[in-house]
Amino acid sequence: MNQNQHIPTAFTNGRILTMDPGQEDVEVIIIRNERIIAVGDKKILGDYPGVRIIDLSGRTLLPAFIDSHNHLSSFACFFPTWVNLFGLVTKDAIQNALKTHAGKNPGSGWITGFGWFDAKAGGVDLTRYDLDEMESNRPILVIQATFHMSVANSKALEMTGISGSTPDPRFGIIVKDDKGIPNGIIIEHAQAPFFRATMEPGIREHADLIHARAEELIPLGITAIHDPGVTLSAARAYRLLHADKRLPVSVLMMPHGTTVLDNQPGCWLDGPVTGYGDETLRIGPVKVFADGATPQTVAFSMQMMGRTITSGNYREDFRDVLLESTRRGFQVCVHSFGNVTTEAVLDAFEQAAGEAPTGFAMRPRLEHVALLSETQIKRLAAMGGCACIQPQFLTRATARANLFARAPVENAKWLPYADLFRAGVCVAASSDDPGGSMDPRDPIRGSVMGSTMSSGDGDTVFPDQVLPFETWLWMYTAGSARAGGQENERGMLKKGLVADLVILEGALDPKTPPVVNETWRNGTRVYCLRTAGQQAPAAEPVPNGRTVPWRL
Repeated sequence: MNQNQHIPTAFTNGRILTMDPGQEDVEVIIIRNERIIAVGDKKILGDYPGVRIIDLSGRTLLPAFIDSHNHLSSFACFFPTWVNLFGLVTKDAIQNALKTHAGKNPGSGWITGFGWFDAKAGGVDLTRYDLDEMESNRPILVIQATFHMSVANSKALEMTGISGSTPDPRFGIIVKDDKGIPNGIIIEHAQAPFFRATMEPGIREHADLIHARAEELIPLGITAIHDPGVTLSAARAYRLLHADKRLPVSVLMMPHGTTVLDNQPGCWLDGPVTGYGDETLRIGPVKVFADGATPQTVAFSMQMMGRTITSGNYREDFRDVLLESTRRGFQVCVHSFGNVTTEAVLDAFEQAAGEAPTGFAMRPRLEHVALLSETQIKRLAAMGGCACIQPQFLTRATARANLFARAPVENAKWLPYADLFRAGVCVAASSDDPGGSMDPRDPIRGSVMGSTMSSGDGDTVFPDQVLPFETWLWMYTAGSARAGGQENERGMLKKGLVADLVILEGALDPKTPPVVNETWRNGTRVYCLRTAGQQAPAAEPVPNGRTVPWRL
């Protein structure tokens, strides 16, 4: 603990957003020893002689951000070591990027690329033969930006034992040509052996990768994340960082299977339940996949222009895992994109409520929920449920705005963020990092997109779903805390909660959004943006004198 933490520190002379509905008009926040110890008007300063004053000078103070859906221990921490394929939409460009990476990283190990989009998503279709053209004797894996589909070269297929005689795994697809030969495209759980080969390093190396990626969140004002899909090997890396006091952010680990996209939590269910741990590392809800993110694996039913259009199927194994996890005293969050999927998920949660342990307070949580009906929203609200959403999906929605206008869905709504919030569902905002079509980690940018229901350019796609900028800041703070069962720990400026804070410079206006000026974690300032010719407000020294650009 920093010795200066024993001295009370007060923040005043600015706007203070507590995110606490019970105490909205506040002039002063006082912290000491990693905690918020007082909240109120300026009269409370008299109760703390010797208090240090941080003059906000008109800036805005609010709780630090919580990214409630960040794949930190899986795709995100490995992404900097992979080939960045975002924005590459031709075969030649992708091949050249893979070749360049191989030249800079010689050896016999895997070459992994991430950020590819197939033709249906605006990119280019690839098969094993396109990757084989590189004439590499190394295994190559190209992962789609959704994580739910990949393409592998012949060497990679050989090393993972996939051939024409290999059957599709449960809830996975090995795409084959008309002769029964795998063409290199692997979907959903068929990717498991490839993920094991590319995302399971030694524990120490894994911990270092997590640490490096997590440090990048601090300049964005993020001091806590929910990691949706923590495997047992990832949990060991997290625990090592925790033991070494090297976790840059607090982590809520969502127990998952042996690999990402696996719905078999196994021995996780024999251990401590949701809530176990401390404010740095805690067990969260079990993560279950009810569907995927490809046309075959997302179940939709849409009434459009007098017709009913259906597509895809959801995973039938999610229900048993949800029920058993609940019986054992775990909260559960479910990946659910399609409205047909969500209907089955809500049914399962209702069944689970009748099988939960006596006194167990269920908090159903759904991830993504791209298409919902009014009835489904009301059902989720009646359960006291949560929805974890990602404003970055608006980038693709705005690209399809003309289609939505010509053929609106009549029985449901796309991205009904405002409807969820107004119905009383606890809405948490998040990134899904590194998935999607952009770097989605910045909560300010996410709040701009969400509050304008656009890709950030103001070209609104669903005007009835617009919510104020400050409401989106609530979703990144108090909403995310509640979705993780952490409302008594963080997410509000409230007496007794952890002193994780953010100071914003500028108006809370999506047209001219603010910037993160300072980030405080556990009562210590861990980031300060110094602008040209302007000295940062006096406080304890910035650790290591670090000054980091706020945009990454």
